[in-house]
Amino acid sequence: MQLSEKKSRRGFLKTVGVGVGGLVVGAAVGAAAAPLMTPPPPKAKWADMPPAGSTIIHGMDAAYPPFTQIDPSGNAVGFDVDVVNLIANKYGWQIVHKPWDWAAIITAVQSGDLDFVASGMTDTAARSEIVWFSVPYYSYIHQLLALATNTQSRDDILNSGGLIACQTGATSDEWATKLLAKGYKFQKLGLDSYELAFESVSDRRAVAVISDSAFTGPLFKNRPDMAAKFRVVSTIGGDATYAYALRPGDYGLRNAISHALEDIMASTDWQGLRDKWSV
Repeated sequence: MQLSEKKSRRGFLKTVGVGVGGLVVGAAVGAAAAPLMTPPPPKAKWADMPPAGSTIIHGMDAAYPPFTQIDPSGNAVGFDVDVVNLIANKYGWQIVHKPWDWAAIITAVQSGDLDFVASGMTDTAARSEIVWFSVPYYSYIHQLLALATNTQSRDDILNSGGLIACQTGATSDEWATKLLAKGYKFQKLGLDSYELAFESVSDRRAVAVISDSAFTGPLFKNRPDMAAKFRVVSTIGGDATYAYALRPGDYGLRNAISHALEDIMASTDWQGLRDKWSV
């Protein structure tokens, strides 16, 4: 059984300019396809290396701290934002940081509304069938979390019939679907962000949340009150990795980003950014 609850926070996003550090708010654009027709392959835009001065559109989740978020002033900030800005400076690109509905962000890359996604995206096998990925840059695990006062076991929670929160379109959403397919008895509560998912457990609307250590680690480090309020019931699945998602055929952009990522990860900048954002 699946429940969906939408709470849009996109009303507070605003355009603040173009260029490195710039921000443009995006809206997902869909196109209806005729039944039984195979869509044409996406057209490559950056098959060659983007020259200096090129405008590259970076897609991001507006509420996934510490990787990507919008600060109170309306600016894009976070670990991935800083790394993307370093890459742009290396090649002389102009970057547009563009928040997008996470559930539709891959479609936006395919359609050309975004050039790539750098926002804590997991390079799953299913996604690899429709987008290309850069070299991985971060590893983590998925977790099932409940309030510290909840003493139920993993199986008790998954068979409670209650709501288990996740972020719509994220890998936590995929894991909830997989667990339901295995026969566990709960209801999936899809929300627009991990922040809202944790809030639903705090408010006791949901009995648990499926999240990942990339989000909960920094959250609990920076918010001891939250760390005391929740407990990790169990891990779910094995290790996973983040990478940047790009349009198939964009050889030049993918290779440039991957080479830059490798250089940054081998530099002192990398540890400095990890310390800055607690990742």
